[in-house]
Amino acid sequence: RLLLVSGPNMGGKTVLMKTVGLAVAMGHAALPVPAKEGSALPDVEIIVADLGDEQSVEQGLSTFAAHLKTLRSMVEQAGPRSLLLCDELGAGTDPEEGAALGRALLEHFAARRAWGVITTHLGSLKRAPAELKGVCSGSLEFDSETLPPRYRFRAGLPGASHALAVAGQL
Repeated sequence: RLLLVSGPNMGGKTVLMKTVGLAVAMGHAALPVPAKEGSALPDVEIIVADLGDEQSVEQGLSTFAAHLKTLRSMVEQAGPRSLLLCDELGAGTDPEEGAALGRALLEHFAARRAWGVITTHLGSLKRAPAELKGVCSGSLEFDSETLPPRYRFRAGLPGASHALAVAGQL
């Protein structure tokens, strides 16, 4: 029910997550969904998304605090009829603490049987699918020579971030 997607920076993880959310919303609205014959969409009542940076000096919210506000909503809404879309779980703070928080959230979402697509670069979170029932891993293919995303999903395989290669290229 939960897909933890890892892999390269600029590799298409967020595109995959947004595409899943859009497909579920389209299906819910009775619109045709571009999917393989026989595909099924979960029946959801709510979609909660943590995408981008919602920091606000006016509201006194750092990047991390803004993420926490949305994550709190996910914790409250998590259930069998919710779809949770979370980009870069555990980012914006100390990586060890972010990974611990991310692990606790994954455990909560799995226990509540929520649907979700969650992206991360944190190595310790990449191990969670092997340890948590209801969580699977995946990544996206990436051309490490020329760096463009290939947008091909690889189920069951965590991916490397390739941060240094991407930084060198940019």
